[in-house]
Amino acid sequence: MADVKFMDLSQNDNPATTDSVLIGNSTDGLKRTTVGAIGNLFAVKGLLHFETITGSTDPTNTNPGGKNSVAIKAPDVPGYTFAFWLSSSTRGSVTPSYIEYANTNPATVWLSLPDNDDGNPKNIVAVAVYVNSKVA
Repeated sequence: MADVKFMDLSQNDNPATTDSVLIGNSTDGLKRTTVGAIGNLFAVKGLLHFETITGSTDPTNTNPGGKNSVAIKAPDVPGYTFAFWLSSSTRGSVTPSYIEYANTNPATVWLSLPDNDDGNPKNIVAVAVYVNSKVA
């Protein structure tokens, strides 16, 4: 008769990836594997991808509310699907901004400029988030 060795499992509901468990099926019988190996079955390598997009305001494109807008477009990335815009900010100035319809591509970044704005173009930065196309 074969020796059967029982493994100690974590008792704190927090098993380590190096802990062993028994797995089995009717074809191959029982085998020993690690919790980490089982986790890798569900892991998607490269799940997210990020692109930083820059743009500038056009001082002649001012709406009646005194806000400037910048059109942004995330590029196509092979193997990934655009998901949403993560953030927008200005570079070189402190100006409140937001992305209108943050789950669309292209989108518009709106800036709230003070009444005494100098009229120079404002540089914006936005981060596009993509999801692996196998998952999206």
